[in-house]
Amino acid sequence: MRRILAATAAALVLSGCAALHHRDKNPYENPFYAKYFTTQSASDQRVRTLVDALRADPNSSALHNDLGQVLLQRGFARDAEREFERAVDADRHYYPAWYNLGLVRASQEDYSGAYRAFRATIHYKPGHAPALFQMGLMEEKRGNAQEAIDYYAKAFAHNRTLLDVHVNPRLLDSKLIHLALVKMYPLEHDRLSMQFHPSSSYMPPAMPQDAPSPQAAPQDILTPAPPVTDPSQQRPAPI
Repeated sequence: MRRILAATAAALVLSGCAALHHRDKNPYENPFYAKYFTTQSASDQRVRTLVDALRADPNSSALHNDLGQVLLQRGFARDAEREFERAVDADRHYYPAWYNLGLVRASQEDYSGAYRAFRATIHYKPGHAPALFQMGLMEEKRGNAQEAIDYYAKAFAHNRTLLDVHVNPRLLDSKLIHLALVKMYPLEHDRLSMQFHPSSSYMPPAMPQDAPSPQAAPQDILTPAPPVTDPSQQRPAPI
């Protein structure tokens, strides 16, 4: 009896794995969201175009990433997350998909998954300012104020536009931005106050003289300027 149950369970597992494998082998044959894209809107056309392209090239990280963004805009967060995962599965170094994966996971309150995705973004693209800022938000939510300040300071050092609330609305979600700016001040002050002197042996190349203006009078072009002489070396005129 036990052998029969074990064999039945094994058969069910294998059949389930085979079904999953079949779905993963061609996930764009009849995707779940396809029935919702029936209009002639630009986003629907974009989804159809991307799905057709992925049927031909299922290992394109860029195509998976683009499809994930369109699906997320249309409200299919789970399907978008799956596309971002497929993008990084196809190319682990494709940091745009890692960042987008972090955003969609954070929106679903999967903070541990979002944390890993943002860390991967920074790993494959050091200095990625938006990911650094998102890491700061997550550290602040965890209660790690100093770590959050460090991430914020790095993010602003790489991209000052993140200090604009119109560019980065989540700026209002933090209570530590002023401390991050204080942390940035010494480094920025030192950088801006440095005035380097060129080597004394260096002579910059001579700049070409400006061409004469076409409005200049003919005598300004043809008549040479009088030579500059030293008055002390001039000889007196003969008597």
